[in-house]
Amino acid sequence: EYSPQQTMEIALIENVQRADLNPIEEALAYQRLMQEFSLKQEEIAERVSKNRTTITNSMRLLNLVPGVQQMLAEGRITSGHARALLGVSDPQQQLALAQKVEQEKLSVRESEKAVKLLGREKEKKKSQVDEAVELVFQDMENRMKTVMGTKVNISRKDKTKGKVEIEYYSEAELERIVELIESIQPM
Repeated sequence: EYSPQQTMEIALIENVQRADLNPIEEALAYQRLMQEFSLKQEEIAERVSKNRTTITNSMRLLNLVPGVQQMLAEGRITSGHARALLGVSDPQQQLALAQKVEQEKLSVRESEKAVKLLGREKEKKKSQVDEAVELVFQDMENRMKTVMGTKVNISRKDKTKGKVEIEYYSEAELERIVELIESIQPM
């Protein structure tokens, strides 16, 4: 005699053990076992006679964008390809790369290399942008040093916020800086 919850849990576990589930259906079943029955991945692994890392890797597939999940469910790409695509955080790039994998029939290794290459290109572009922005802020800092006649530091918190620090070395210098700022006419 099983309780209704145990009956449903057993039915779900038996469903997961069927061979004809696609990887997304399997991952959703594991997720449901975790959410509805508060099972941990270790407990699921034990009940379905699989390794815990297998359960973890399966559930990670649910982090793919819906279009890539659909391709995996339809068998157009494999779980290995899909796991490689998890390394692409941009949803459009992830889908575009999945389509490239399918069209060019890339191996899993080739897919992993493509993901790595995409990451390097993105990092290179970001560093070029960062260098350009850094030069602009360095120029502003130098211009303020010239005007203030003392050390000025610009610190950025993010793209739109930050703070400007103006150093002074005596009360007289502080007074001079305050007068200089007060002399600025509003535009």
